[in-house]
Amino acid sequence: MELKTKELAYLMVLAVLIASLGMCSSLKGRVFSDKSPLVSESSVLIVHVAGAVKSPGVYTLPVGSRIQDAIDAAGGPLAEADIHRLNLADILADGKKVHVPAKDNNKSEEDGLVNINTADANALATLPNIGPARAQKIIEYRELHGPFSSIEEITKVNTIGPKIFESIKDLITF
Repeated sequence: MELKTKELAYLMVLAVLIASLGMCSSLKGRVFSDKSPLVSESSVLIVHVAGAVKSPGVYTLPVGSRIQDAIDAAGGPLAEADIHRLNLADILADGKKVHVPAKDNNKSEEDGLVNINTADANALATLPNIGPARAQKIIEYRELHGPFSSIEEITKVNTIGPKIFESIKDLITF
């Protein structure tokens, strides 16, 4: 009788072990969030709209909004706005700035600033520490990512780090 009790105990331990392994394997592919289920993601984003718009300022928009939506929230573009330099279909990110450039930026020409959104390779190469190769990288970056929304964004271009940015920041505009 005692032999059957030991066998029964072994079978129960074996059954618990098999059940545990089955549970572990069913959880193996699952991804668990670090967030508490009580914390939900925000359904709004806040963006700063500046430049050639009727009412520049900070606006709250629904997540998934586009640059066009931000411009509309700011009252629409001014007559001198060059909205074609922007990717109007680009999805907005929280905390970003949307700068709507003007078509004719005489101020930057008068001040001798190089517009990093419109300058050709020759004009960009006139900047300190920017030769033909870096000028081409700037052009390739803006063709791939759209116009720069700030002068600081130029540091995202490969080979343009903080030191080069410091040497050109007072000579560029966007």
